[in-house]
Formats: sequence, C-alpha cells, structure tokens
Amino acid sequence: MADARRARYVALFAAESRSLLAMGHRSVTAWLAEPPESSHAEEIFRALHTVKGMAASLGFDALAEQVHAAETVLAEVRGGERAADRRWLEGLEGRLDALALEVEAVLAREAGGEAAHPVARTAPVVRVDTERLDALLADLGAMVTARQELDRQVAADPFSPVARSAQTLSHRLDALKERILHVRLAPLGEVLERIPPMVRDLGRQLGKQLAVEISGEELEVDRAILAQLPEPLMHLVRNAVDHGLETPAERKQAGKRPVGRLTVRARQERDAVVVELADDGRGIDRERIAARAREQGILEAGATLSDEHLLGILARPGFSTAQEVSAVSGRGVGLDTVVARLHEVGAAVSLTTVVGHGSSFQLRLPTRLGIVRALVTAIGEERYVMPLTHVTELVAWDPAQVRQEGGRAMFELRGETIPVLDLRRLLQYRGGSAPAHRPAIVFAAHGQRIALLADAIAGQIDAVIQPIDRVPGLPRWITGATVLGDGRPAMLLDVASVA
Repeated sequence: MADARRARYVALFAAESRSLLAMGHRSVTAWLAEPPESSHAEEIFRALHTVKGMAASLGFDALAEQVHAAETVLAEVRGGERAADRRWLEGLEGRLDALALEVEAVLAREAGGEAAHPVARTAPVVRVDTERLDALLADLGAMVTARQELDRQVAADPFSPVARSAQTLSHRLDALKERILHVRLAPLGEVLERIPPMVRDLGRQLGKQLAVEISGEELEVDRAILAQLPEPLMHLVRNAVDHGLETPAERKQAGKRPVGRLTVRARQERDAVVVELADDGRGIDRERIAARAREQGILEAGATLSDEHLLGILARPGFSTAQEVSAVSGRGVGLDTVVARLHEVGAAVSLTTVVGHGSSFQLRLPTRLGIVRALVTAIGEERYVMPLTHVTELVAWDPAQVRQEGGRAMFELRGETIPVLDLRRLLQYRGGSAPAHRPAIVFAAHGQRIALLADAIAGQIDAVIQPIDRVPGLPRWITGATVLGDGRPAMLLDVASVA
C-alpha cells in the first residue's frame, strides 16, 4: 500500500474508531440506566465489528484480536447465554476503555514509525511547539498594533497611494491573523474524553451508580486555554461525584433513580465556548455555607446568598465546610484555585444550584487568545474594550424610557423590556459627571439582552489582549488589557460576566 494512500486510511481509521468507541461508551451508559434493555448490544457489536475490520485491514492485528475478544464477551448476552447485569456492564465498560487506550497506542506507534508502514513521515501533519506559536502570535499582535497606527495616520487622506497600500496590507494581515489563530485551535475532546473513565473509577471507589454524558467534544479553543482546563475541570468532576451525587440508597430515599447523572456539555456562544458541568445530586446547602461564612465574619447576619455571592464565598482561599478531607476530592486544589486558573486565560465561572436537585457550573471560555475584534467605549477619560461578537446594536439613551422593576432599571426597545446597567456604577468610576447624551450598548449573553450605558463610543479595533494579574478588588468582568492605537491602555470587559 502506497504511503500516501495508507496515510489516508490511517487518518480515517483514527477518526472512525474514536467515534465508534465513544458511541459504544454512550450505549453502555444508556444500558446501565436501563438494565433490562438489550437493544444496545447490537449497537455496540456493530461498532466493535467495524473497528475490528478496519484494524485488520491496516495490519493492526493485536488490536483486532482485542476487539474480537470484546465481541466474544458481548456475544454471550446477544445469544441469551447470560443476563447483562451491572457487574457485566461495568466489565464491558472497562474493555471499551482498554480498547480506546490501545487505539491511541497503535496510532502513536504508527506516527512514530514503529509500525510496518512508517507513513507518518510523509503525512501532511506538522507538530509545532506551543512556545513558537506564542512567539508568532506576539509578533502578529505587534503588527496589528502597528497597522492600527498606520490606519490612523492615513485617515486624513484616504485616497492617497499610501492609503491604498495600507488597505491592501490590512486585508493581508487579517487573512494571516485568521490562519495563525486557527493553527492554535484544538478540540475540547482532548480534555473531555478523560472524564468518563475517571467518573466510572470514582463511582466504583465510592459505591455509587453513575452515568456520565459528554457532548460538544468537537468544539475548538486555543491550545493555551486547553492546557489550563484539565485541573480545574477534573476538580469540579471529583467534587460533583464525591459531594454532590448521592449513593443509590440516599437517592432512593429522596425519590430519585438510583443512578446519579453527571452531564458535561459544551456549546458555542458567539466568540466563546461554554462548558457546563451539571449533576442531579443533592445541591449546595446555602444555609450551611452562610452559617460558616458568618462564623468567619465574611457574611453579615441576615444576609442571603445569591448564586453569584455563593460562588464568591466558596471561591475564597481557605474557605471550607468539610469536617474532614476526602481521599477523592481533597487533593490540595480548592475552588479558589479553580477560579483563579480559569481567570488567567480570560474564562468566567458561574454557578447555579438547587438543594435536592443538583448543581451546575458554567465555564465560559474564550475560543481564542491574543486578538479579538472589539468595540472601544469611553467612561470619562478611561477606555474599555468589549468583544464585538456580543454586541447586537447601539442605541441612543433616553432616561425618560426607564422604569424600575424589582429594583432593576429597565427600558423598552421596540417592544422588548431590557435591563440597563451603567458602566460608571459597575466600574466604580469616580471621575467627572456623565455627559447629557449617552449611548446604550445592547449585547446578548446567557439567552438575554442587556444594555450597558457608556459615556461615548470610540470606534472599533483588533484588540491585542494581554492577561492581567487578579489583584484584590478587581471586578471579575475585567479579564484582560490592551493598548490602543494612540498608545492609551484599555481594559477588556467580559460582558457575559456582567449579565
């Protein structure tokens, strides 16, 4: 088989086998939730048979034999020789986990040239060190900043030869920017695929019956973000399994199905990817958290805890209500570290919880680091930028249209009632008074529209975003900084965190 042709077949095998084994895992998860249901056996058998055929055709004989052994075990249930009890299903899960690892090992050997056909040397795949990509992005950022200064210089004479050349350079730079940023992307599946085996192992350790559902693995984010994601995400998973999800006996007593469910869903929202980790367990006891917070003097007597305030207390360094450290989730990484690690890459964290029904953490990740198309707003002499992908429209602000509902300012926009937030108050601006005429920036986040009041709109730029240190007192919706074309600094507003 010619090298190029084999390379195509190996690439197809990699994609198909991963997809089929993931489908097999989903079928086992569904089967565990419905033990008497045996139709899943046919789905898993077809997946295994396809993987075995592809492996054998490429000469991966040891892998093909492992798949055949799994088929033989499955045949016992398909033929009615034995029942698919929980122990047998967990054994099948273990075999699928082992097959997934063996597939990756086979592909690694193939790529390393250890297989009989060392095709990876001729395949059109190049691995680039992340530090080189970072350096390339930094150079690109400097070019974008220089381009903005050039645009400002030629604005006085837009029809000059220099202006035309600047426009051509701008188009070429935009194309180069997109290509460089695309190279840095990697699928979330590289992290999310680790969750099901870990959940199953923790369930066995803790004597809990668990089902895990993963979706959105194909969505891509910057590699630097992906590199920071495993530790925070795995901490949240361990906490959900250890503290959130109950034992089968506890769930039955609460009127729930004995199998606890952990769901990890990723979805695209404009220029961000939201990873939601939800469980249907016991939820977080607000009163217990509030009592502990009052003991420590960080919550006033009689104050209630919203979801946002609850997360703020749970994420305080050293805060805990645990009487003893668990061997599963007490591993030296607290929720404060989780939030801090995610903030380092411009991610936002939110929490919703209902006692008796479960908890959900939402991690809002930027898909790209470095450069975003942004709207520049002014508050007095200060400048702020916000990603344009969130902005739906700009409208003239009319205070006469405002009314109060439930303690919030609202105004009517073409028949729609929209909450209003004043950036001066939000950012605790202490400068001069606001101008008489102000623009309202309408943006969409979390399924709703909100208007932000600014003093002025100062244009649009390709903002080269730099991370910032999380100093005490810095609002959580400030997630980065940039330098404008005139050399002035501007802070990046994460408007999704404002919502």
